[in-house]
Amino acid sequence: MFRDIVETRLPATPVPGLSSLRLHLANEKSGLGRLLSALGSGSSPYWAHVWAGGLALAHHIEAEPDFVRGRTVIDYGTGSGLVAIAAAKAGAKEVFACDIDPLALEASSINADLNGVAIVPRLIELGRNGSVLSENLKATAYGLSAQPPNLLAPEGRDVAKATVRGESISANALTNEYAASPSLPLSGHLSRRRERVLGASPDAQCNSAAANPEPTVVLAGDVFYDPTTAGRTLANLRALAEAGANILIGDPFRAHLPERQLSLIARYEVADFASAGKTVAAGVFRPRQAWTACS
Repeated sequence: MFRDIVETRLPATPVPGLSSLRLHLANEKSGLGRLLSALGSGSSPYWAHVWAGGLALAHHIEAEPDFVRGRTVIDYGTGSGLVAIAAAKAGAKEVFACDIDPLALEASSINADLNGVAIVPRLIELGRNGSVLSENLKATAYGLSAQPPNLLAPEGRDVAKATVRGESISANALTNEYAASPSLPLSGHLSRRRERVLGASPDAQCNSAAANPEPTVVLAGDVFYDPTTAGRTLANLRALAEAGANILIGDPFRAHLPERQLSLIARYEVADFASAGKTVAAGVFRPRQAWTACS
């Protein structure tokens, strides 16, 4: 049912500035809010729009495809799936589209089909207080534990109900469909890095090519939009960086972006739904040295 809604009410539209990509996007005639209300979903349909940070990352992937080509990629906070799709089209070996909203995962899969690429949806689960424990994230990334089975699932999972395919079910119940396997695809690269880093000399530890020839790439667009989310996101991305992943962040210089901890590597003028479709400047950032194991 949800796929039917997306495909009939959200027209396939070229991505602004990236005409080779298309997404099912809402417009003034979609009536999306009413439809989601009828389905019983209280989540904001952010996945039905494109945002400046994701657009900047998609532009950067198109300009620098070697950053993702042949590598495992995690799109952290995938939304519409734009960044995940861009990475897949650029030749990534495998792309995991991760989000806290099961409807976003559904939408990203539909959009991937539209663009003729394959992505793997993964549900990011939250604890009762809405947080993701960085300790559990690190353990999962390093491949030290087969449990919990989901990408970022802490103890005491308790997430809001969502509606998928016309059935009201808990997001936790979706983990059977969207759960990662006990050995996450990124865990192989990152666990090898951990073993090499722990056993290497100080000089070798800081040689990223020697320590991890194929680091997992984590792409995170528009994930610093409020102070609470920004704090949690920062902890999770730092944990992944410390585990050996290469991190790129896309953001239109929002107030909660931790710019002092990041280096700007590219800047793009892109359309932004949050600015009523107006063109804004958005940056692509990478963490400074202090985020890495060589700090």
